[in-house]
Amino acid sequence: MSDRVGPGAASVDDRDALVAVALGERPADAVIRGGRLVNVYTGEVHAADVAVLGERIAAVGEVERCLGPGTRVIEATDRYLVPGFIETHIHVGATSLTMTELARLLVPFGTAALVTDFTEAGKMRGKRAMRFFLDEADRTPLKAYFSPFYTTLMGIEGRPGVSMDDLVEMLDWPECVELREWNVFAQRNENRTLASLGRLARSHGKRLCGHMDGQAGPTLQASVAAGSLSDHEVATEAELLERLRLGLAVQVRFSSGADNLGVLAALARHRVDTRNVMFATDEEDIDDLANLGHLDHRIRAAIGMGIPPIAAVQMATINAANYLGIGADLGGIAPGRRAFVNLVDDLRSFTVTEVVVGSEVVARAGRYVGELTAPEYPDDFSDTIRLRAPLSAADFVVEAPRPDQDGSVETLVIDIRPYDVRTEARTVALPVVAGAVPADPERDVAKIAIAERHFASGKVGRGFVSGFGIERGAFGSSYHPGPLHLAVVGVDDHDMAVVAARIAELGGGFVAAVGGRVVAEAALPILGFLSSEPAEEVVAAFRAVKRAVREELGGSFDGLFTGLAYLCMPGVLPDVRMTVDGPVNVRLGRDRLSVTAADAFPRKAV
Repeated sequence: MSDRVGPGAASVDDRDALVAVALGERPADAVIRGGRLVNVYTGEVHAADVAVLGERIAAVGEVERCLGPGTRVIEATDRYLVPGFIETHIHVGATSLTMTELARLLVPFGTAALVTDFTEAGKMRGKRAMRFFLDEADRTPLKAYFSPFYTTLMGIEGRPGVSMDDLVEMLDWPECVELREWNVFAQRNENRTLASLGRLARSHGKRLCGHMDGQAGPTLQASVAAGSLSDHEVATEAELLERLRLGLAVQVRFSSGADNLGVLAALARHRVDTRNVMFATDEEDIDDLANLGHLDHRIRAAIGMGIPPIAAVQMATINAANYLGIGADLGGIAPGRRAFVNLVDDLRSFTVTEVVVGSEVVARAGRYVGELTAPEYPDDFSDTIRLRAPLSAADFVVEAPRPDQDGSVETLVIDIRPYDVRTEARTVALPVVAGAVPADPERDVAKIAIAERHFASGKVGRGFVSGFGIERGAFGSSYHPGPLHLAVVGVDDHDMAVVAARIAELGGGFVAAVGGRVVAEAALPILGFLSSEPAEEVVAAFRAVKRAVREELGGSFDGLFTGLAYLCMPGVLPDVRMTVDGPVNVRLGRDRLSVTAADAFPRKAV
């Protein structure tokens, strides 16, 4: 947040003023009274009041000396005082919200801080866009820490990303705590500039955040030797234990693309020390966040798997703060820390009923009640969908290998599953009709097309996908965490064209169509993947699109938006992904990652 403070206070970092309040020489701005403090430092619960000056805590415990005539008293009688939660790995581009509206959504769930990369914004508009969103977050109670993803240097399809000079500058930004997604494949990248970034980050005192999907044994140990200190790609109990035994910070993920919370059961069963366990989201549909909650939901899940409530709270607070090196500001309720206090009625059901930031109650009963003022967004953050020409049904036709071919043709189909970042490839004999291969909804085989949307090149990659379950129509979006193109899934070429056209008209969005008409839409006009509309309105629009996909298209897929996004993310996640050049194989070896074109019409199963 900024240095705005309460009545009579000095700046947020005026330690002399905090000392004076702690000694009772001047009154606090506010006192939270009558609560039961969840002390994440000792693992205790004990009675304590909290005195606040400006945006920091001055004293904890018996604080009558800190009261004055103008001190605001916030009654917390018999409620638990819990530190603000820290999200260790999230891509905010996937939330579909600007930082102002993301704060409106997440702060009522108790989230005080998050670590993110702004990679999507950086690929679109460079360093200044990343700086813009960091500054926007600073106007809210939601603290954003920065973790640049090294692929930001690569830009989009030939357009340069941030420069090395930019990256060096960003590593010195005060919000920067780490370089993101490091592993042995990054360390041994054939691009030696990228491979050198681990050393560069360490020279600037930044940690390396790992990405070790599926790694075990020598490959995992090589990634740790390369400097990776954390991993958010833990899918099994065995992976959890192996990583903890190697000293990694394990950021257990729950997202619309991967539900890994089940691995927490191993902690209770094996009585494992939980100090290096924390939570991450990665990417989650905005309506899923609104429905389930954020880190408060992860805490409830952990408690339900046998983790003691205080240990579960520590995973969301002090464990994350210690790993990130931000314990002087966040992670616990103690003098000198930022004043972000969650009031919770019961530690097992664990619902955040009020949130106090500084001397103000900013959230109550799940709704943001404080003041938020959005900045003016730059003009070039809008109108970013660039197509050579409006897409027509002909752009979605998949021609057979031989136009005169009769009968059927062996076709590559990408299988996806809810809550699973991995894909599988299989071959399916699809019919050939008039020289083209149509979708086959009776066997849950839809078309997927990726249209280049930055340079109006006219490129459209086409393929087939199974798992979305749609029986008619089409849906699509302009967000995914790779090159950020326009993706459409459908069983009818005309409806696919309707979806693509409407996304372009909106300047970006999430759209469903059937029978030649749009049946639901969520507009995302900022950079083609964000909205500055009130969070509750964006959530409602997403729910409407998903409801239309389920009820009017006949589909059923949990985490629809994120599932489609992951499908279009080549180069990081393994197996088969979609690109503007068609499907590609992503292969992980012992020390190399390779991306090669996939044969859309293989002669044998992949």
